[in-house]
Amino acid sequence: MIRAVIFDYNGVVKAINKYFFDDVESIFSLNAEEKEYAKKMTRDLFEQLDKGLLDEDSFWLKFSQRINKSMPVNVKELARKLFNEHFELYEEVVNMLKNLKTNGYVTAVLSDTFPYMADITRARNGYDYFDKVYLSCEVGFVKPQKEFYELVVKDLVVLSGECIFIDDNEDNLLPAKKLGMKTVLAIKPDQIVEDVWTIIKSENKI
Repeated sequence: MIRAVIFDYNGVVKAINKYFFDDVESIFSLNAEEKEYAKKMTRDLFEQLDKGLLDEDSFWLKFSQRINKSMPVNVKELARKLFNEHFELYEEVVNMLKNLKTNGYVTAVLSDTFPYMADITRARNGYDYFDKVYLSCEVGFVKPQKEFYELVVKDLVVLSGECIFIDDNEDNLLPAKKLGMKTVLAIKPDQIVEDVWTIIKSENKI
């Protein structure tokens, strides 16, 4: 029986209109080759920021040093502004969240995110639709570390087999499957909604 539905956030609840490196490209005036170089040279910094091991100032300083580019004085403000400008939630998924809560299902976020993105999302009330929110930068784990999923299940006081996990990255679904969760690969909003309700109706004999 399904009791809880657990969501990744970006690409599942929040639309991805632009990717982080599109913003970086704009902030640092990178050409295509420099953008790819930056992606390759800064992966570890992203994981540290995701886990909350780097503060925002340290991240941008190290990032600019790695890519050999001068750091704009207002880099933090620029990054926050760009993220905020493209903040948009999928209406279909938000409506499903409301219906899930009305029908007694527990809803939660399990997501990798940077601290400043979490701040903006909270300021925009983007997590208000959920009973619980678990963010990489606050718990110290990133997907697909199994500990992240185990922490969420334990805190929700449910069994893994009573959960649906939704993510737009198939690699992140694997640990959930191994734990016994039902999973949904998010491709588009209406498909997410249809797949979740199909699983619930099947598992709960509705």
